[in-house]
Amino acid sequence: MSFTTYFMHLIFSSIPSLFSSESILYFLTILSVLILLFSVKIMFYKAPKLRGVK
Repeated sequence: MSFTTYFMHLIFSSIPSLFSSESILYFLTILSVLILLFSVKIMFYKAPKLRGVK
């Protein structure tokens, strides 16, 4: 068992859940990828345009 899996097991074992431990790993991976994609979208597409230097 890896270090991350061990601590995730400790965190989620106390919470009654409908998910199995493998589903939680997939869910957190998908969540982290979505957060990364949204942050890239904000950085590059919704960034304020810089004014030109005179």
